[in-house]
Amino acid sequence: MKGFSLFLALLMASSLTFAQDERYFRRIYSNELNEKPSTAEKFKIIVKSPAYRIDLNRDGFEEIIRTAKRDGNDYFTIADHFGRVLLEKKLSTIGSGSVVYRVQLKTISPNTDALVVHFYEGMIESTRFEAQARLYFITIPNRELNKMHFFQGPHFFHESEKLFDKYFVRRFSVNTVDYNNDGTKELSVSYNNINRVFLYVAEGVWKRL
Repeated sequence: MKGFSLFLALLMASSLTFAQDERYFRRIYSNELNEKPSTAEKFKIIVKSPAYRIDLNRDGFEEIIRTAKRDGNDYFTIADHFGRVLLEKKLSTIGSGSVVYRVQLKTISPNTDALVVHFYEGMIESTRFEAQARLYFITIPNRELNKMHFFQGPHFFHESEKLFDKYFVRRFSVNTVDYNNDGTKELSVSYNNINRVFLYVAEGVWKRL
């Protein structure tokens, strides 16, 4: 009876070892052992916006757009309809009150769409007051969401108050126009006689004209 008990214990130990080895090799082949810990664990304070839904590639399924603040820094995220992250980028913040307040989906050519993100970078209040807002361009070639490109665009708003009560504000208009009639629309910001025109080249690259 003792011999049978010993045999049974060894058999159970062998089965347990085999199961552990099987799980270990599965983790190797699934690349689980090489995956890095979630970046969320590095941050102390995380605040997320509600999830906004938009069908970016017109396939009938809505993607998810969300912004987040992590330890005071701003992030912009696009996920598929299952919640899997497709693109996540850190935005340039200069002061308090920063926020993404507008997102526009534009068709700039028959095979390219652009998501135009309007981002208020925040304000600085010390010996002087300063506030700025910037555009970001996210291009989607052939409506393939796994090939999106991210580009930091121009400032389109600037507000400042300096010594001796000198104050000015510039609010540029944002336009999507085919200026050179080549079938692809350019993105521009305009204020009085100041015009900054950005031409889409390829592979997410924009060139200022």
